[in-house]
Amino acid sequence: TTNSGYGISKDGEYCDETSALNPVSLYGKLKNEAEKLIISSGNSVAFRFATVFGVSSRMRTDLLVNDFVYKAYQEEEIVLFESHFRRNFLYIGDAVRVFDFTIRNFNQMNNEIFNVGLSSANLTKLELCIEIKASFPNLKVSENEFDKDPDQRDYLVSNEKIKNIG
Repeated sequence: TTNSGYGISKDGEYCDETSALNPVSLYGKLKNEAEKLIISSGNSVAFRFATVFGVSSRMRTDLLVNDFVYKAYQEEEIVLFESHFRRNFLYIGDAVRVFDFTIRNFNQMNNEIFNVGLSSANLTKLELCIEIKASFPNLKVSENEFDKDPDQRDYLVSNEKIKNIG
């Protein structure tokens, strides 16, 4: 499933697997419903993935990190809406490692839900741009304080549960 089910967390409060789900989109609501069905089978593991990023044969430039890197490279400019909104991110290679780990440790993980993201990548959109700017020094980042981001997700995510099992 996805971190999108958390929707908006309380300021400074981390969402873990026991946190209330508060989706702000149909996408998040449907992912939450799918997770309930998956876990109810009694023979599954559910992952609440952070926003994935990385190179692929069919690039997903609709994902935040990929979108910002693309804009940094092509346009050398990013305009941020609600730059203080936080997200959690996950490199695609780490997502693959999680699947491999789960296959090898399924009995230990069976019928559990896990947040899967990089704990060091609980970033605001502005912090993400600062990270990207390290690789694109000509990048201009500005903030539009007058418009709203149509995607209102804003959350901090704890990935400790999966980290603690290895």
